[in-house]
Amino acid sequence: MSILQIGAGGVGWVVAHKAAQNNDVLGDITIASRSIGKCEKIIESIKGKNNLKDSTKKLEARALDADDIDALVALIEEVKPGLLINAGPPWVNVSIMEACYRTKTSYLDTSVAVDLCSEGQQVPEAYDPQWAFREKFAEAGITGILGAGFDPGVVSVFAAYAVKHLFDEIDTIDVMDVNAGDHGKKFATNFDPETNMLEIQGDSFYWDNEAWKQVPCHTRMMEFEFPNCGSHKVYSMAHDEVRSLQEFIPAKRIEFWMGFGDRYLNYFNCMRDIGLLSPDPLTLNDGTVVQPLHVLKALLPDPTSLAPGYKGLTCIGTWVRGKKEGKERSVFIYNNADHEVAYADVEHQAIAYTTGVPAITAALQYFRGEWADKGIFNIEQLNPDPFLETMPSIGLGWDVLELDPAIPPVINTLNK
Repeated sequence: MSILQIGAGGVGWVVAHKAAQNNDVLGDITIASRSIGKCEKIIESIKGKNNLKDSTKKLEARALDADDIDALVALIEEVKPGLLINAGPPWVNVSIMEACYRTKTSYLDTSVAVDLCSEGQQVPEAYDPQWAFREKFAEAGITGILGAGFDPGVVSVFAAYAVKHLFDEIDTIDVMDVNAGDHGKKFATNFDPETNMLEIQGDSFYWDNEAWKQVPCHTRMMEFEFPNCGSHKVYSMAHDEVRSLQEFIPAKRIEFWMGFGDRYLNYFNCMRDIGLLSPDPLTLNDGTVVQPLHVLKALLPDPTSLAPGYKGLTCIGTWVRGKKEGKERSVFIYNNADHEVAYADVEHQAIAYTTGVPAITAALQYFRGEWADKGIFNIEQLNPDPFLETMPSIGLGWDVLELDPAIPPVINTLNK
């Protein structure tokens, strides 16, 4: 057994630590990234934390440009992994999937292949480039598991669990995400700034009454009482799992909500209004060509640097409303993650932790044969039970909270 991990950012950091803690099942680990130094820093942290469960297994770093399909094919053929775990940025997904198809290597990722902001890459079309591999993967006899982070990922497993065990009929699915922690910075992103800023500036798409609805970002808001985190404002956003949930789980409305504080939105709106969030090339007076978003990324703190001293909890879950045995029911299935606990375990913060832990939980299901059918699968298509039985032992628990079905979501429309 062995795995090849692509990506050495915040999520890759946690994935590698958790893979090392479970290398008695996953086997040898190779971490590849454009910057081999980042890979080596992760390996140093793993060894420093004594997180390599089986010290006889290999833990190696390689330099790789994941956009170079031929180079990736060569590395796969050298390493011969049982599973490739893609923890890189979303725009490398399709290249990596093509390399996996050519080498007949099973594949797992944590997010969709598009930016959810650009024309043709928005939520209704979000998974089209990856779903195009369905027949190819089945024909090659390999498995592809898509969206195995937390959101997307665990929240979709929660929805599948609700379908299987808690409801006969589902009316609404609201994915709820709030980070109630404090990193002490005036403004920072908890994962790759480029990915983050593209994601949250796009129009929101949600499914309602058998049609896609589109509204500008941060114009639909509600307040929600998050377990152990209190009341927070959350805003409707475009997100991967809205598309896959609509494809595989019948519900009248499906929507994703993320919490933003007023200060965060003030910074965001200012940067967007002056053009700092644009990915389009800009020519300076001296002829230098830059992308404003890349400049902003260089200015902001590396998400990994936020981990020491980060305090507080996250709360991410799936609010499902519907009927069970003819009676109205409302439940919130959720996880609380603690930034300090995450740092003590893997020297990173809870945002990356809540993505990396599910990826390794899913990888274990693959190697155990639970999630190993041939073809491409979004995580909500798979049996939720073994995943949810395993995840607490990897580092993330979960709970089911019964809510009053007589109290519906109160959604406010805001002026832009």
